[in-house]
Amino acid sequence: MENIRFRMEAFFYNIAKRLWLCFCVVTKAEQRSSFLTKIRFGKACHQRATFTVPSRYPLLFQACADYLASTKQPKVMSFGCSIGEEVFSIGQYLPHATIVGVDINRWCLRQCRKKNKNPNFTFVHRFSKDFENASSFDAIFCLAVFQRTENRTNQDNSKASGFMFDEFESEITMLDKKLRPGGLLIIDHADFSFEETGVAKKYQPLKSFEHNKIQRFRPLFDRENWKIAEEHDSYRVFVKC
Repeated sequence: MENIRFRMEAFFYNIAKRLWLCFCVVTKAEQRSSFLTKIRFGKACHQRATFTVPSRYPLLFQACADYLASTKQPKVMSFGCSIGEEVFSIGQYLPHATIVGVDINRWCLRQCRKKNKNPNFTFVHRFSKDFENASSFDAIFCLAVFQRTENRTNQDNSKASGFMFDEFESEITMLDKKLRPGGLLIIDHADFSFEETGVAKKYQPLKSFEHNKIQRFRPLFDRENWKIAEEHDSYRVFVKC
């Protein structure tokens, strides 16, 4: 009897969960956009959360500002800019910078453009011509982008799912082509190690950044998508040689 009761409770819970999801998709623009983005772009939509807050990574922003202090008008990309808080925060550290925010979620980009009052900030879609043609950046931020929540929360996460190493490496290779020699590639909160990618041999960790290597309490997966650590030390800021 207890087994039957458990199955019934699970059945009705799943129905209620799906009904709630349908309600949110119909009534909330943010939820609807996230849902449609997943359907339209599939695996290309690897980070599905839109959560962000102002000045979320002050040490990274300051390290970038220090490194580019002698560059008159640096060109910076925020890859996975969500609703723009990262772009606006970077702008406070680099007031003379041209900053391009990139996202795959069209609702997020609309929020960015509504809030933006700086003519040096632009927001483009990941699969737009504007993004395809963008190049010669002095710094590219990829913060909490190359990950899937289920790779941390699934009960069995011995192997990565949804977002794989080959997709990670492909995105990194694409961004590498947009970064000038001497530029910074800044990666944090990722499911995989940048140093395992084919382009990593072109880079060195930024030695002048005291807090570059830190401990992350999150799973790390290898090139074959197997989990190799529950926690690990990782560099976050790399200089293209």
